[in-house]
Amino acid sequence: MTDVNVNNSTYNNLKNALMVYQEDASNLTAERVGQFIKHHYDNQRPRMQMLDSYYKGVDSKINDEVKRRRDEYGADVRISHPFAQEIADFHTSFSVGNAITISVNDDEEHPTLEEVNAVNDVDALYYDLFSDMSKFGRSFANVYRDQDERIEKIVQLDPQSTFIIYSQDVSPKPLMAVRYNPISVVGTNGETTATIQYIIETWTDDEYTRSSPVDMQSGIADGYTIAERQPLVTMPVVEFWNNSQRMGDYDGVISLIDAYDASQSDTANYMQDSNDAMLVIQGDISDLLDSASTAIDPEDKDYLDKLVKAKKDMLADIRKTRTLVLQSGISATGQQTNVSASYLTKSYDVNGVEAYKNRLYKNIHSFSRTPDVSDENFASNASGVAMQYKQLGVIQLAKTKRRMFEKGLNRIYRIVQALEQAVSGPWNLDADDINFMFTDNLPTDDVNTIQTLQQSGATFPQAYLDRFAPGITPDEMQGLRDEQSVTQNAMQAEMVRLHERDNAVDDEDIEEEDE
Repeated sequence: MTDVNVNNSTYNNLKNALMVYQEDASNLTAERVGQFIKHHYDNQRPRMQMLDSYYKGVDSKINDEVKRRRDEYGADVRISHPFAQEIADFHTSFSVGNAITISVNDDEEHPTLEEVNAVNDVDALYYDLFSDMSKFGRSFANVYRDQDERIEKIVQLDPQSTFIIYSQDVSPKPLMAVRYNPISVVGTNGETTATIQYIIETWTDDEYTRSSPVDMQSGIADGYTIAERQPLVTMPVVEFWNNSQRMGDYDGVISLIDAYDASQSDTANYMQDSNDAMLVIQGDISDLLDSASTAIDPEDKDYLDKLVKAKKDMLADIRKTRTLVLQSGISATGQQTNVSASYLTKSYDVNGVEAYKNRLYKNIHSFSRTPDVSDENFASNASGVAMQYKQLGVIQLAKTKRRMFEKGLNRIYRIVQALEQAVSGPWNLDADDINFMFTDNLPTDDVNTIQTLQQSGATFPQAYLDRFAPGITPDEMQGLRDEQSVTQNAMQAEMVRLHERDNAVDDEDIEEEDE
């Protein structure tokens, strides 16, 4: 029953961490929003902090344990492996490492759209949003109009302190976006103390609010005081979902990563303990132990307690120095037996341990749908179709992630359109006509493909072939070709001139001979 309760507790914790908040719009008072904030802070934020620590290579389970070894004086190495970073970065780079192509279903020019994309450096911005989505299972963007530059700005919000409350409809709609921003309190000595207060920001379809500083633990559940209000024309915050469960790309392999960290740490401990192997000395040690009593007065009323403590301290010192002293026996003739000194080491099943670690390593990549490019058999003697099957998990996952991400992009440009129309800006398109094309970021052997096609009789323009020249752009290639052409033309002209001069000399010689 204990195991069942633990499992249920773990599942309920995950359920709370993945909860999508829903409420009726009329109930979203400051007190009710404060309750949502408290729940997010206590239940969802810790999970995302854990995911962020794994992404940064600080795996919490292996590092948070007070002590992993029963042996007080044994090595206690903690090794973390950044599998989470590898997984999230691979899937992000595969899907949006090549910039998303943004186009419109017409032949007209759209300078405002191009300006919005250029000002916000959307290639980098969308990469970061996609990365957050892969790490945390969700990401957030806020769209607002910069009154000074008179252009829409798109900024990334931290999922660890941002969430959206949805309606209770069959098809939930976003009602309110909430962000609690920590304030660092600076003391009189200039040192930053613990963060104890937060600024609460909310966005709805028609209003933005900002609160006075509030305590998270003592005051937030009772509501907060609104210090600032601003009108809005639309809900400006967009939430991107990684999947329908809002789970990150490495959420499902955290336990495997923990097991791999533990096995590698245990191996390191074994290697270090082998270097500091325990020295076993077997002989007559009675005098050594008896020496512990010489410094204690036998007449002392606490003699026995002090004697026990002295011998315990001596044994502790022996263990601390990695030395094990054993009493030898006495033979029938009264001779001392088994007088020896040797090092005590634990046997190590190299094959079994390495097979276990390799299995964990493969499972981490397999269950996260991340190719193990270090595998010697990954690309050896594989046809194009075989390679596609090896990448099938990546491609299938990418389609889901891109479809979810495209929903958020559509919402961003609808917000931009609403903000432009509110100020009668020069927006000359329907946001629903904007298309997004994703290009797989994979190495390709284009040169070999072109050679195969040329051998089959296909022809390509020279300008197209110039794109594959290493270390030079097509324009630079054309410039060098033009220079070469000018030089060749000059040489040809010079050769023609010399030829004409030689012909003229020959004609003069002939005329002189005729005379």
